[in-house]
Amino acid sequence: MKRFFHWEGNMKTILFLLTFISGTLLFFVFISSCGPKAPQLILNAEDQYALAKSEFEKRHWDKAVLELQKLILNYPGVNFIDSAQYLLGMTYYNQKEYPSAINEFNRILTSFPTSSLGDDAAFKVVECDFEMSPKAELDQSHTQKALDELKNFLDDYPLSDKREEAQKLFKECRTKLAKKVYKGGYLYYRMRRYDAASLYFERVLDEYHDTEWSKLAQFCLAEALYKEKKYDQAKEEYQKFIQDFPQDMLTKKANKKLEKIVKILVSKGKEKTAVETKENSKLKE
Repeated sequence: MKRFFHWEGNMKTILFLLTFISGTLLFFVFISSCGPKAPQLILNAEDQYALAKSEFEKRHWDKAVLELQKLILNYPGVNFIDSAQYLLGMTYYNQKEYPSAINEFNRILTSFPTSSLGDDAAFKVVECDFEMSPKAELDQSHTQKALDELKNFLDDYPLSDKREEAQKLFKECRTKLAKKVYKGGYLYYRMRRYDAASLYFERVLDEYHDTEWSKLAQFCLAEALYKEKKYDQAKEEYQKFIQDFPQDMLTKKANKKLEKIVKILVSKGKEKTAVETKENSKLKE
């Protein structure tokens, strides 16, 4: 019995000590959390921009965004704030977050209209929309938007060093839109909907005659008309193709079709003449 009470007494003492130690530790943790925090280092505008640019160059995009946002929020009036804003747009652009990039580049155009980075920002907006456009068979609203923006860019920044690049992209946009229309026409052609196909091919020739797709559209238009047995119109379109693309590999095929059409038309002419002669003879009788 004495041993039992002795052991029980020791356990109570141990539990008391553990409880006391735990309570003391919790108390000190609470006191330290309530005490003053270590002061955060506040950088001046130049150092803040240097830090942000360093993170950008290291391709630490998330850190670069954070540091640039700090700069823009804390120092909105510094003379290089437009450069920070442009760099923020580029961090999103490099991550292919194009809608966010467009928002940041547009802020330069609205908030800093006299900035020397205006043309760069405007051209980046165009590039973002072009990057978001899918392959030609799908919806081309972003391509059309990029094309409209390019028209404005070329009008607004006639002396920009981006002008040559903009003209090249302008042609790419038109080529992509032309391909979209041509593919629609060719789909109808394969479905033997030659009347609908002709409308698409004619649209390529009317709206995108300066693109590489006009050649195929011209030939396929002639083919569609031939399939519909509209020989007079087909003859005219084949002749246009031969005249515009005399060295093309399809020109030989166009010439053969043209020969067939001439024979058909001559044959039809003879038949018509024979019928008319017969009818005239009956009238005389």
